[in-house]
Amino acid sequence: MATILTGQDLTLTIDSDAFDAQTISTTFTYTPNREVLETLDGPVYKTLTFEYTLDINMYSDWGVTDSLCQALSDAALSAPDTSLAFTLVCGGPDDDVTVSGNVFPEVPPMTGEGPNASQVTFTLTGDRNTTPTIVAA
Repeated sequence: MATILTGQDLTLTIDSDAFDAQTISTTFTYTPNREVLETLDGPVYKTLTFEYTLDINMYSDWGVTDSLCQALSDAALSAPDTSLAFTLVCGGPDDDVTVSGNVFPEVPPMTGEGPNASQVTFTLTGDRNTTPTIVAA
């Protein structure tokens, strides 16, 4: 039987403020940087670093009080090398699955779509010095 995860909740913490964004979708991608070393006994695998990203698609909130887009922009322009804590929760059939880690801020794009709700899509790079955690609770 397939396990289906539904719904999600993303929280980014910027300057001690928790932003619970109006995300449409969020994808956490973890990619180990693994080297294969050839030995006389065969290949040996060595993970050198881990890399992860957080891809966010959300409704743009530029120009409103407590704007996540503005907070990310301010953080990216003033402290681009200071990572931000995030928590992503996906609902499973028995338990929620929570992914936590740290990502570096980026300036989200600005778009205009006439009378339609504006959406922005961007990627935040994970801090390799902070190992992400994945927990079913």
